[in-house]
Amino acid sequence: MSDIRHSLLRRDALSAAKEVLYHLDIYFSSQLQSAPLPIVDKGPVELLEEFVFQVPKERSAQPKEQTKDSVRQSIFSSLFSPQGNKADDSRMSLLGKLVSMAVAVCRIPVLECAASWLQRTPVVYCVRLAKALVDDYCCLVPGSIQTLKQIFSASPRFCCQFITSVTALYDLSSDDLIPPMDLLEMIVTWIFEDPSVLQVLMTLQLHLTEKNLYGRLGLVLFDHMVPLVEEINRLADELNPLNASQEIELSLDRLAQALQVAMASGALLCTRDDLRTLCSRLPHNNLLQLVISGPVQQSPHAALPPGFYPHIHTPPLGYGAVPAHPAAHPALPTHPGHTFISGVTFPFRPIR
Repeated sequence: MSDIRHSLLRRDALSAAKEVLYHLDIYFSSQLQSAPLPIVDKGPVELLEEFVFQVPKERSAQPKEQTKDSVRQSIFSSLFSPQGNKADDSRMSLLGKLVSMAVAVCRIPVLECAASWLQRTPVVYCVRLAKALVDDYCCLVPGSIQTLKQIFSASPRFCCQFITSVTALYDLSSDDLIPPMDLLEMIVTWIFEDPSVLQVLMTLQLHLTEKNLYGRLGLVLFDHMVPLVEEINRLADELNPLNASQEIELSLDRLAQALQVAMASGALLCTRDDLRTLCSRLPHNNLLQLVISGPVQQSPHAALPPGFYPHIHTPPLGYGAVPAHPAAHPALPTHPGHTFISGVTFPFRPIR
């Protein structure tokens, strides 16, 4: 019926009405040959209403827009998805120029397509796109980063994926892999304007629980934490002679906060022994010690053992079940007064 309708739309009203009746005559004649009573489908009725009774067909703009977006995303993906062949270099070069131009003219549909591309493409290619944008807006023309900075309100999704790619690009392993100060200031501004880049772990637990994956699907890999902690330890050693104890302590506080939220939300799956071993070389930090060996938060999920994160298999020292023969053991020492209370955040100290 859709082909017939497109044909009718090109006719005048009278000619279209006659054509509808002609097609309906053929349609019902065909049905009567196989059944005593014809079945009136929705398609013929809609044609009658639109072209005979002149009732405008109601068309929702949203599905049409969604279809248009889907087509755009499919075309973008077919153009720029890496194929592992010689064409990838040309493909990435063209993609960098396209996205850079989209940033310059604030072309939101292209930025949204690029955000989806960054989300599902291997990190090695995402890093190349991020580097192309950093070169264009942080290195080539002084002051041009203001153009990149302004797209945050136009496409927060692209900015979020861009931050993730930049994080993978700059691993601080050499002078070339230290992010420019302008870039850091821009990202800090974005995060201050919308801290939901940061709050994603807080909402993760609900989504994992709904899908029955809480405590079973680790989204933050423990192997990825190892180089991060090693890098923090290396920087702390370098800063030690510079009387930067406050800065080191603040960095360790931030690490402790991130670990606590990642474990509580079920994003980081590891045992406490693994965590203690990982953090053993770091300078002493009260908050970090509380996270890796303090009491654990009561689980709100009935199916999980009380008093444990779903992925923690070793209870902290001094906590857990009462010994079978209490008289044979000295009284357990009391733990410091710091406790984990659901809904209470860590103390925040701003960077000065």
